[in-house]
Amino acid sequence: MKSYLKEIIEERGIKITWLSEKSGISRNTIHTYLNGGIPALDKAYAIANALGLSVKEIWKDEEDAN
Repeated sequence: MKSYLKEIIEERGIKITWLSEKSGISRNTIHTYLNGGIPALDKAYAIANALGLSVKEIWKDEEDAN
């Protein structure tokens, strides 16, 4: 699974603090996901909803990422 979370927040100029507040997920946990950690499904949905994206737009299967 490939994460595009870092690229998405950089492109949009989103601050981790904003994403944390909007998603209800701690900044430390978001940092874990930015560094390649894969979230539990409920947390993935919370982040995706905060960003207005689907989970599959942020975390893609390796074969879909190519």
